[in-house]
Amino acid sequence: MATIDDNSRYRTTPLAPIERELTHTDLRVEGTLPDELDGLYVRNGPNQLGEVPPNLHYFSGHGMLHGVRLRDGRAAWYRNRAVRAGDVAQILGEPDPGGPVNHGIDFSPNTNIAVFGDRLYATVEGGAALVEITEHLETIARSDLGGVLGDGFTGHHKIDPVDGDIHAVVYSMVLRATAQYLRLTPDGRLLNRVQVPLTGATQIHDMSITERYAVIYDLNVVFDPAQLERTTLPIAWAPDKPSRVGLLPKDGAADDVRWFEVEPCYVYHPLNAFETGTGEVVIDVSRDERAARDDPFGPLGDTLPTIDRWTFDLDGSTAVAAEERRVDEPLDFPVVSPLVQGRPYRFGYTSTATLEPSFEGAVKIDHVTGTTHHQAFGGGSCGELTFVPRANASAEDDGWLLGFVYQPERERSRLVVMDAQDFEGEPIASVWIPDQHIPIGTHGAFLPGRGDRAG
Repeated sequence: MATIDDNSRYRTTPLAPIERELTHTDLRVEGTLPDELDGLYVRNGPNQLGEVPPNLHYFSGHGMLHGVRLRDGRAAWYRNRAVRAGDVAQILGEPDPGGPVNHGIDFSPNTNIAVFGDRLYATVEGGAALVEITEHLETIARSDLGGVLGDGFTGHHKIDPVDGDIHAVVYSMVLRATAQYLRLTPDGRLLNRVQVPLTGATQIHDMSITERYAVIYDLNVVFDPAQLERTTLPIAWAPDKPSRVGLLPKDGAADDVRWFEVEPCYVYHPLNAFETGTGEVVIDVSRDERAARDDPFGPLGDTLPTIDRWTFDLDGSTAVAAEERRVDEPLDFPVVSPLVQGRPYRFGYTSTATLEPSFEGAVKIDHVTGTTHHQAFGGGSCGELTFVPRANASAEDDGWLLGFVYQPERERSRLVVMDAQDFEGEPIASVWIPDQHIPIGTHGAFLPGRGDRAG
């Protein structure tokens, strides 16, 4: 086991980076893939090319996309491709892909995938441009959507399930103690842009939405250039900084934000948020009591996250959140069905987190019964799971969960497909990836009907 005094844990599986870009067709499938799962599962994640520097923060690795095309009950192909931005093209001996660079900030997007119109993009926080990619995961060029995203984007946008609008909170060293809220149409046209003053140069890794509000997390991790003496990501724990959450009307202005105090903490990933209809906003988060203090290489070397609930009384006289522990287990990578994003919900899906760091299984949370259901994947390590609703779903959990799982006994990874209603049962299908493991990464998506156009 590596200690938090070094980042050698990023040089051993299941976190170790890979050097090769592979393409495999007609992959071996165990079990039965549902015919309805017709599309591209793609996941992003940090993957440092070349030697891993001794001070590399996990969030600083180059972006690497891993995709599996599912069609007609089979796995047509697997590909992995590095995202060509920052110094990636130079490392690979290729010409730069071109496209705009925001304020001199240029690095390889390593966090997530976004769709604007019919185009795919690799995304990241911190001010760098998007990188447009093909359905075969090849880099096209950097993009700022025609100037709309001149200050960058985020690795954690949210899509409203009713109107399809895309919401994001942007931060960077250029914006400093300001967050930029964006509301965009599904094809990337700007509907609202709000500059929101913060209580410091806060790192805002994620955001939430409700039916009426965008949620801004102004918490206790900030930019600190002095940290560059320790690590490649200059962030630090700020215990004395005010810790608060803002509710911004989606069509509002900076003066419309309502701020609520919470206990000092950090949130890498919220689970969901919703309005009760009785004057309250409820937010469920994967909450770290402390982050970026003891472990300079992140993200799980300080404290383990738990699932907590914050309730804000919009009609009351207090601006302090009511806080309660919902699940006292170390859980991260929380997701919900996209059909209930920002709306009242029952089920959440998470990965079990350890300080190694590793993710040794997954957990389904039932907020109605207060129970949790566990999946160990036969001793495998999983990252984030993606929920794919069944067409004409009869219940909130009527669908599938997809994600890559590393199996140490085989030293290989598989794409698992789980029936969300039979969470503790065996996956209904596994697509095995030959020749190399897939590192535990960050976030991804299932893109229906995609994966055939090379661009």
